[in-house]
This record gives sequence, structure tokens and C-alpha cells, in this order.
Amino acid sequence: MNMPTSPAAPIKVLVVDDSILMQKLMTQIIDSAPGFKVIGVAGSAEEGWDAIQALRPDVLTLDLELPGRHGLKLLARVLKQDPLPVLIVSAFGGPGADNTIQALELGAIDFIEKPDGTTHTLEGFMKHLVAALQRASASRKMIAAARQMAQITAPARPAPLREPARAGKTSLIAIGASTGGVPAVQTVMRDLAHLRLPIVVVQHMPPGYTAKFAARLATATGLDVREAADGDRLRPGMAVVAPGGLRHLEVEERRGELVCVLKEGPLVSGHSPSVDVMFHSVARSLGAHAVGILLTGMGRDGADGLLAMRKAGAETLIQSGETCVVNGMPKAAFELGAADRVVPLDQIGAAVSQLIGERPNLRSA
Repeated sequence: MNMPTSPAAPIKVLVVDDSILMQKLMTQIIDSAPGFKVIGVAGSAEEGWDAIQALRPDVLTLDLELPGRHGLKLLARVLKQDPLPVLIVSAFGGPGADNTIQALELGAIDFIEKPDGTTHTLEGFMKHLVAALQRASASRKMIAAARQMAQITAPARPAPLREPARAGKTSLIAIGASTGGVPAVQTVMRDLAHLRLPIVVVQHMPPGYTAKFAARLATATGLDVREAADGDRLRPGMAVVAPGGLRHLEVEERRGELVCVLKEGPLVSGHSPSVDVMFHSVARSLGAHAVGILLTGMGRDGADGLLAMRKAGAETLIQSGETCVVNGMPKAAFELGAADRVVPLDQIGAAVSQLIGERPNLRSA
């Protein structure tokens, strides 16, 4: 006789918002979504932190404009001291806003704008909020695992190195990242800028955010950084960021030139654009004439593609676990044997320079 199974416990959500109206609206929406339950609300950063400690939620929704403008401070504290998936729900942000990118830099899972009755409708808000909660719920195990992974240093003996490539051999650097990748990509690109090689980046971000991200990278690195457009020709000193949305970024070689190709397609490794798709295209088009770098992120997007690059003869590096916000994607790549080197974030630029036979410029403190 089969015993009846107990229903799964609902995902516990804490709402941090100083608007009583939004507290009530979000509670209604979340409680009506199958598998979710609001266990508390808080109207300030201080109340939010105390509620996290007392209620132990599975997911946090967070307004950026809390009293004292402390939304970002609470986000930073949560992800540093008591990591859990955080959704930013705010009227002060959205594509193009600096605080949006700052929140993603800190490791927020997603950003949703509050309904305003015009551009952002209540119906759209409800749909996006529930979808984002589902994504955040799926990331809970990875966030929990990251707490343990943060205590594990990089393996003492990474995959065997091939001989460094000759200077001038490398034609492209390909970078993939997800959670925590916004500041990580900036660090790596800043340290690679002196090489003046074309760079392609897939950073998991919602549609509309990547143009602002590219602009911030341009300011930080001095490179010509832009959101990729179909047909863009990659030149020395130029970098492109895959636009968020339904298209994947691929790199093709056409008549001796490297060209960006944007193609619509299903999610690959759970994402669009996908790091795997980009890495596979680089493996096909450039073989040994490329470097692949996989940075912090949840899941395993990029692991298979990085392995394809390594098999094609490219140099491949992954960020060391102790310097990742979430050591998911790099760890998956290491387990596949896709990495030539496991490198701390602040040493990746120097490692790439050594691999391609260039001497990195020394940066002053």
C-alpha cells in the first residue's frame, strides 16, 4: 500500500519594502503563487536584517529606496554574511540606472520594476515577480553550497599546462560569467586591456541591462566596449557584451575577419545568451587561436563550451573558488577537465599575458 506523500513545504519569502501598499500587494501576489509563502515584511534595512535572522527566509525581495537609502547596504550585508537569493523590487532602477548595475554587481539574482500604471503594468509585474521567484527558488541550493565552497581553496594541482602560446598567436579572448560576474568581468578586462586583443563577453543579465554594463566597462578599462550587434567586426582594443534577451552571441571568421553573429534560439544550459554557445563558436572558428575564461556564477553554463575550446587547442582558465561569489560554473568546468589553469580573480590578467607570451603592464597601487 502506497503511503500518501506530504506536500512540499512552501518557499519562504521575506518582503522588505517601506511602502505598506507594496507590502500588501506583494504578499497577495506571492501567497497566490503555488509553492510560495510570505513569512514576514519589513519596512527598513534594520528591520529586514533582524527579520532575516529571526525568520530564516528562503528568498528575499528588497526595495532599493529604503529609509536612509540603505537598500544596497542591506543587499551587500546579506550576500556577505548570510547569503540567500535576493530579488530587487524597486521603482528607482531598471535598465540604464546605476543602482541596477550596482545591485547586480553585489550579486542580486534579478531586478523587477514596480508597477507604475503605464510602462510597467500590474499584470506584467505579477508575471515577472512570480517568474523571478521561481528562478530564485531554483538557485537556493547553489547559494547554500556556495557557503561551503567559499571555504575550499583552488586545487593544488590543476589540469596540466601546455606550453605557453607564441606572442601574436592569440586572436580573441572569450569571457563568460553569471552571479557576481559584473565586478569580476570588470577586473579581468581592466587587467587585459594592455593586450589590445578583441574580447567577447557573455554575462547573464536581463534584457536592457547590458548596454549600461558595456558603458561602465568602457569607462573602467579604456577599451572600446559596446553591446554586441549582429555583424559587428571585432578589432584590436574592442570588446563586446552579448545583449540580454532571446539571442545567443556567436563568433565567426569571415574572410579573415572575426564577426559577431546574434541568433535566436532556445535556452542553452538554462540561459540566453549562453556562455556555452559563445565558447563553442569560438572553438569552431578560432581553435587554438583563442583564450577562454570562465568566471563566477551559478549552474554550469560555459563548462561544456570551455572544454570544447580546450580540445580545440585554446588556452582555458577558470576563476578560483575562493574568489568566486558562487563557485558553480568554474567548478563544473574543472570537474570536466576543461581548465588549463585555476587562477584567483586578481591574477587572471597576468596569467593570460603569460600564456600568450606577452609581458603584462604593472599597475600602480
